[in-house]
Amino acid sequence: MSNLTPIKAIREKIIFSEELSIDGYKMPDGEYRIGLSSASKAIGYSENWVRRVLNKSGTTAKALQGLGFEGNFLEVARESNQGNSYTERTISLDDFKHLITYGVIKKKQKAIAFSTALTKIALTDFFRDAFGETQLNIDEKRKLFYQAYAESLSFEDWLEMDREDVANLVLFGEE
Repeated sequence: MSNLTPIKAIREKIIFSEELSIDGYKMPDGEYRIGLSSASKAIGYSENWVRRVLNKSGTTAKALQGLGFEGNFLEVARESNQGNSYTERTISLDDFKHLITYGVIKKKQKAIAFSTALTKIALTDFFRDAFGETQLNIDEKRKLFYQAYAESLSFEDWLEMDREDVANLVLFGEE
């Protein structure tokens, strides 16, 4: 389901580490949402994976719905660096959580690493709080995220991610 009129929202890069960020949006009502393309890429799929999967009523779409994925897409208005306007489809934080879970079930290494890193940060903060210590600041969280994320990936996973990065840099027609 998608709204008809794009909503003006505030866009920010949500930076987990130097290697991983997603497009985040703050809606006029204060809700936080995630750009569909960057959500797909963050868990190891192509940027149009969610859109393709949910345009069909196959087993993947049903599995996502079984996990609680609602697919309440909202279109947000964006402007490019050249001043052109376009829209970006977004999903809720809850739906992103379900995408991560699906990726973990499907053994997508990026999803596993993402989930592991977020869990490590949350557990650390809860334990620090229980023992009267201050919560991690954002720089400490990013460092801990990166360490846990990196430890969750094999050497082959890093090589594959590097290949994807290089492929994204290659211009059409070049080798």
